[in-house]
Amino acid sequence: MKRNKIYNSMWLVAIMAFLMVAPSCSETELDQEVPHLSSPDNLFKDKAGFEAGLYGIYGLTRVERSGVNVKKKLVGSYNALAVGCMMGGTDVITSSYPRSESQFIVFWQDQLNAENGYLNTIWEWQYKIINAANTIINRAENGTHNLTDEEKNYYVAEARFFRAWAYRHLTYLFGAVPINTEESDGSKIVTDWKRNSLDEVYAFMEKDLKAAVDNLTETPMNDARVSKGTAQHYLTELYICMEQYNDAITVGSDLIDNGAFRLVTERYGKYASEPGVAYMDMFKDGNSNYSEGNTEALWVMPNQLDINGGKGRNIMRREFISDYNKHTGGGLAYSVERGGRGQDRLCATNYMLNDVYDKDANGKVKDDRGSDHAWRKYHVINAADALSKIQAKYPDAAVGDTLWMTTDDDLTVHQMFRVCTRKWDWTRADNVKEALGYNDHVYLRLADTYLLMAEAYQKAGDNGKAAEYINALRNRAHAAPITAADVTVDFIMEERARELYSEEHRRYTLLRNNKWLERTQLYNSLAGTKVTDRDKLYPIPQPFIDANLDNPIENNPGY
Repeated sequence: MKRNKIYNSMWLVAIMAFLMVAPSCSETELDQEVPHLSSPDNLFKDKAGFEAGLYGIYGLTRVERSGVNVKKKLVGSYNALAVGCMMGGTDVITSSYPRSESQFIVFWQDQLNAENGYLNTIWEWQYKIINAANTIINRAENGTHNLTDEEKNYYVAEARFFRAWAYRHLTYLFGAVPINTEESDGSKIVTDWKRNSLDEVYAFMEKDLKAAVDNLTETPMNDARVSKGTAQHYLTELYICMEQYNDAITVGSDLIDNGAFRLVTERYGKYASEPGVAYMDMFKDGNSNYSEGNTEALWVMPNQLDINGGKGRNIMRREFISDYNKHTGGGLAYSVERGGRGQDRLCATNYMLNDVYDKDANGKVKDDRGSDHAWRKYHVINAADALSKIQAKYPDAAVGDTLWMTTDDDLTVHQMFRVCTRKWDWTRADNVKEALGYNDHVYLRLADTYLLMAEAYQKAGDNGKAAEYINALRNRAHAAPITAADVTVDFIMEERARELYSEEHRRYTLLRNNKWLERTQLYNSLAGTKVTDRDKLYPIPQPFIDANLDNPIENNPGY
């Protein structure tokens, strides 16, 4: 595909953000100057216009792995990872370096409140996506254009997918939220929104996802796009939320059995001849996309440096990789081999590091997903390192020595030399201090669908079938197979941690299974003593409540 199409259309994100007059708007936002480059009236006339509009939405989705800037109300901050509130503060992910408004995932209590600017920005970001989708749907169905019926149906389906995706985030994060189906053009301020019930929002999402399943292409149109399979995955998950387990099994089975996507079970791609495991090949630069051999990729988020019209970036490596350089006073040098520069703002809990993977009698992990190929457990001092600086902390250190990273049970804030995932390793050889990442990222994998199927079968009372889907992943990882007697909700939660650590929205998984509070209290030594039942939902942002003058909104309980 031509990536310039993505980045040259990124200015459309600004237009979509301006047009959003939804539950998060305020008069100050409406006072912004209209971008002069285009408007919906002259943009959505032909295929190129609709393509640009959809790529604008794709740009907005990538915010999840880049970051939010509270003051600018969107992207720009390198430190407040948008997905942090969806992954962190759970049984397997905490923070050893909490910063800004997102630090509530460690401290909770008064840190989590309706005035939290980070959560308000997350709320506004999702409604911007919804409004952008509404604009495309309205212009395709009611506007004047030269699209064929097939093209129109496709673009409407893709926009409806993203609208459902945004409501997925909103319902998990905030519970009952307003449904908005109207295109907002800046001419009207709505002040009487109501919070629709979860059942109403789920029914709305179901219609959107079914339309996406019916009209999207079987496999990605190009490496940046979602497909029928992506929609089937989220529809499977939605049916589990709706407690329609047989429907979930039907949809998930069709996705897995039709053969368009397959688990990666053998080494492949650019690094197949190097030491490694099949499980990790798909996370390596140049291997992530469907066209590059990743048959498991249901959705890949593209990133690239120095593209005309903008840059696609992420900060997953910065968030999840240990700050080995700072820990050694600048002694361990940043390098490509070490994964690049990290700050360890999100990290694995001691439970994740010490208790999740099966081990042999000598303590060696018996699972590729917990191996040295998947987790960085040590650094070897080399000649390029500043040995004298390292010796200030490790007096007997010498070139060739191994510095083991910690998995200790005394996790404290600012303990930043911890064992860390290698899924997001990447840096530039010409700038190893680079803060940002510009590699393509696997966002959603078929392995997740397998685990949804295990979840659905377990809830439907068929642990035997659940074990079959789990064993498909355990076989790939060379872990011991399980039996039906081993299958419990907690076992599935642990299998998801083994397979999807730092990929899945862990908070969502636990909430869907009514396990978030219990498992966070048990296994998160920082947050576990602070979280309460109130924290199962985040507060509805106060700016929305204050702006909704004609229909008083009651916040979630406890806020």
